Amino acid sequence: MKTAKIPVGFAGRGCVSLHPPLQSGAGAPGSLATRAPGTAVHLLQPIRSSGHRPRPSPSPMSAYLYPISLAAISVFVAGLERFFPYRKDQKQLRRTLGWDVLHLVFNGHFLGVIFFGIATHWILPPLDGWFADRGWTDAVYRNAAADWPMWAQILVALFAIDFLQWCVHNLLHRVPWLWETHKCHHSVEDGEMDWIVSFRFQWTEVAVYRAVLYLPLAWFGFATEAVLFHAIFGTLIGHLNHANLGITWGPLRYLLNSPRMHIWHHDYEGDRTTTKNFGIIFSCWDWIFGTAYMPDEPPKKLGFPGVETFPKNFFVATAWPLGAVLPQRGRVLVGVLLGVTLLVGGWYLHLPPSEQGGASTPMLGESMASSQPDGPGQPMDPYPASPEAARAALAHFGDEARANGFEHPEMMISVPELAAALGARGLVLLDVRPTERFEAGHLPSARALDRGDYSSSEPIPGMSRPPEELQALLRRLGVHDDSKVVAYTDGGPEAHRLWWTLRGNGVDIAILDGGMQQWIARGHRLAEGPGAEVSAGTVSVEPTEMGLAHWEDVSAFVAEHEAVLLDTREREEFTGEQQKSSAARAGRIPGARHLPWWSIVRDVDADHRLRPPTELTGMFADVDLAPGQPVVTYCQSGTRSAGVYFALLQLGADEATFANYDGSWAEYSRLDLPVEP
Repeated sequence: MKTAKIPVGFAGRGCVSLHPPLQSGAGAPGSLATRAPGTAVHLLQPIRSSGHRPRPSPSPMSAYLYPISLAAISVFVAGLERFFPYRKDQKQLRRTLGWDVLHLVFNGHFLGVIFFGIATHWILPPLDGWFADRGWTDAVYRNAAADWPMWAQILVALFAIDFLQWCVHNLLHRVPWLWETHKCHHSVEDGEMDWIVSFRFQWTEVAVYRAVLYLPLAWFGFATEAVLFHAIFGTLIGHLNHANLGITWGPLRYLLNSPRMHIWHHDYEGDRTTTKNFGIIFSCWDWIFGTAYMPDEPPKKLGFPGVETFPKNFFVATAWPLGAVLPQRGRVLVGVLLGVTLLVGGWYLHLPPSEQGGASTPMLGESMASSQPDGPGQPMDPYPASPEAARAALAHFGDEARANGFEHPEMMISVPELAAALGARGLVLLDVRPTERFEAGHLPSARALDRGDYSSSEPIPGMSRPPEELQALLRRLGVHDDSKVVAYTDGGPEAHRLWWTLRGNGVDIAILDGGMQQWIARGHRLAEGPGAEVSAGTVSVEPTEMGLAHWEDVSAFVAEHEAVLLDTREREEFTGEQQKSSAARAGRIPGARHLPWWSIVRDVDADHRLRPPTELTGMFADVDLAPGQPVVTYCQSGTRSAGVYFALLQLGADEATFANYDGSWAEYSRLDLPVEP
């Protein structure tokens, strides 16, 4: 998936939340609103997305747009009922109104919060792991609609989601055990059919909608605005469908559901085979599939056989059908206790496991960061049970990369593999980010180094420091000859640059695939502060012939091997439209081909793991790089190109025939040589 674990909201009856940091907010039948408490509304935003560029973030106002819309729609429709009632003798203030208000408040917000928390902490992590183990992640989280124009997303979301809900609604009536989950909504009797009963439904019914709709909505990945539009429009139609109004929509009745049509769905005489009008927003599905029924007169009676004994009490209804097997005497009291127990249990389960006394990331003597990024509350991967187990886990570094077909799995460590070895003797984590970002949050036991620690600024900005300076740096960081060094960052290719630099000096180093972002996405926590003190190391560096430091080396290599120059900068730099401050001129090396560095990762904005070998092969083929083609990668200062170099190596490229240009454009732009364009 190429975005950001993704996640459709767990509020209304048609809403499905995919991933953190999404939080369900509210919804009537057909609503898909989701809300992150105190922040913006996030809708249908799985962790993975199909593109490489971020979608615009929802505005802060969107956090309040659905609740405000719900309130406005409720007042508006209640006003219509007050002045234009269809059933003149029906009262707006009725005996069961208080319970329906409670349904509105709970189902309009708190049920979504509970479902979102439970899904985030207990359901989605193992489900995503199951998908990943089978290589289904990118297929499930396809986000097929992500690049469509907004009008198309809104239109398709309206009809696609509504059709799926129509199908689920059919099942709720035709499958006996599902009908039990739907009875609460059909407990509306004569004199109760008004706008607010659109929110009279039980939590088990919501769970059914979420389970069925999850995969289709994960595949579409509609934008926030499209789903928010569906949520608000669906709430309006849902209110109107249940309202005491005589609206028929005239010729539009073949498209839109209406109160005159929907009231027949609540007909007392309907059963599993005769119930009609399953549409939520649109009636067209019923007209198409022969389930439409819209006579001029309303049904004689509402409800279902046995509705007279179905509990109106919100808490007893919450426990249904458990309450049905209780003895008549004390049924209400025991039902209330069961309902309250379920609600309290659900609220407890929605909390992060750390607040439940659950597993927590070992901090290894550091303080847990006071502000943790959004992610699953429950770690998806186990930690070592003992120092011996942690040490033994080092032997499994690279197993996942090996299984996925990468040629050098020993250089590519997955987050589950790192978690299993966290705290192992000999494991050195190097955080390649600026100091302030490191201190705000880093992997437990990590050691900080900045770009300037291993790269020089003079005479050519960004070139690798000499071996003696690198050796002193590594010893200061506590690295020994037998250390297992793993580098990571939080988004860019800096870890690959460090990997390339140190490997060129004989250091055994690997990359944490997906970096800190993947660590967070799998529910692991961060430490804060300057990092733990470490004893000096004894590592010795031994420079190799891996790199090409200067243009004269590159020129000779290209001539000898007929190598292709591959520019891995952004397109604006490649075309000369943009010039970095460390460059003397704009442009590119004549004859170079272009491949932006971020093409190697699954999603530069959301999933920084290296793309599978088959995708990488196709990506290089798109720029006419056949397997075995000699290549020299370059960028501004050898950083982004180091990432592409890493990808080539993982495809099995012969290091004798490809190289990374250390000086890159920072050096070439200072030479008296031609440039393009």
